Amino acid sequence: MRKWLLLGIAAAVLLAGWRPAPKEPEGLALVRVLGADGPGPVTLTAVCGGEDQEDPSRGSCAGADFDGALEGLPWSGGEELSLTSVSYIIVGRDVELEKVLLAALRNQELGAACTVWLAEEGAGALLAGCADPAAGLDLLCRRGCGAPTVVEALARLESGETLTLPLLAGEGPALIDWEEWRTGA
Repeated sequence: MRKWLLLGIAAAVLLAGWRPAPKEPEGLALVRVLGADGPGPVTLTAVCGGEDQEDPSRGSCAGADFDGALEGLPWSGGEELSLTSVSYIIVGRDVELEKVLLAALRNQELGAACTVWLAEEGAGALLAGCADPAAGLDLLCRRGCGAPTVVEALARLESGETLTLPLLAGEGPALIDWEEWRTGA
């Protein structure tokens, strides 16, 4: 009897190791670009992207603050949005940048490696006018236009150093200038 029990356990262990690798669930869209506007309420705009997507999924959600808007964002589009692949955060001039950067660092999905960009007319307006903003931002990065990461931007703000962000506009989006971030009023 003990032999059969041991053989059964050994078979279960072996079979457990032969499971297929987990895959992303169907209907889950990976957000590449996240836009933030407003000091409160905060409006977030998400645009998915990737070379395999013809028409990127989009979503938008407002909340009392960044965290509140982020909470509802995954269910604001035509399919569930995942924030695990965000590469770019675009902010409007009216955001409380330090709060946005701190919230991004604390969020397990967003993380510290996202780069931070500034939208001339607001992030939502910029993203609404771009067919695939991630592709445009990828191209800008390949051309040598590097934006600071969330960590770098926050470190500069916290230490009192000058933070200069790439200023975007247009349908590409296109880099039109570099602008020093102004804190306060």
